[in-house]
Amino acid sequence: GVSAAAKANYVTQSAISQAIVKLEKSLGVSLVAHHPNCFRVTPEGQMAYQYVQEMLLRTHEFKESLLNNHIGNLEFACIHSFAEAIIPQYLKQFKAAHPDVDVSFYLGQNAEMKHMLKTGLIDFGIWPDVGEVQGFEKRTIYTGNFGLYVASSLKKSAVSSLGFIVADSECKDTAVFKAHFCNKYGKGLPVCMEVGSWTAIANLTAEGLGIGYFPDYIAKKKKNLLRPYDVGLMPLPYHIAAFFPKGMKLRKSSEIFLSYFG
Repeated sequence: GVSAAAKANYVTQSAISQAIVKLEKSLGVSLVAHHPNCFRVTPEGQMAYQYVQEMLLRTHEFKESLLNNHIGNLEFACIHSFAEAIIPQYLKQFKAAHPDVDVSFYLGQNAEMKHMLKTGLIDFGIWPDVGEVQGFEKRTIYTGNFGLYVASSLKKSAVSSLGFIVADSECKDTAVFKAHFCNKYGKGLPVCMEVGSWTAIANLTAEGLGIGYFPDYIAKKKKNLLRPYDVGLMPLPYHIAAFFPKGMKLRKSSEIFLSYFG
């Protein structure tokens, strides 16, 4: 009835009655036959009801299809070493599932990526998690340990004379490792080179130029050229996170891509 329809749609009975009359005038047919204290739907009304039900269903399916197919472009940035060692396998997976999505992929350091995020050039940036970053939210996507490595081609006797190749003194992880080494052996770490790139350190280590200290994800890409080197210290963990502006809702493309790391 009209009163039940009004209650179900949170409007007045008058609004329902006026809507029916307006629809009848628009279609040029009678949709409802009125009787004392009741009404019945005419054959034309039944037909209109069925068509409208189908239209509403198709509209819902259309909206769902748009949401599922239009996931937006994938735009992000990443530190060089992680981009070289880890990102390609996940991008390959993403492109296989979403070949029509355009990908914009930048390389940079933390400060550069923060600027890209603030200017809206990218949706998220990937770099090591060293604590809270003001104005940004984070999502951990990859974890592992720092390790010491030497060239597989070197004999054990040759390794003992090598110095250590580490990241520059501004790197927090290098500072922690140096402190642990000093506490255990009562002397400073014998550094032969400081290099501002973990990938470069791995390359130099593979050439037999020193004992390299860098994340294990880089060593995995050079497993035939490197072997672990133990100095009796507990491995130090690292966390790689995706950072994005606080309060920002990531595009569906970004959510899908980041879900692969899980």
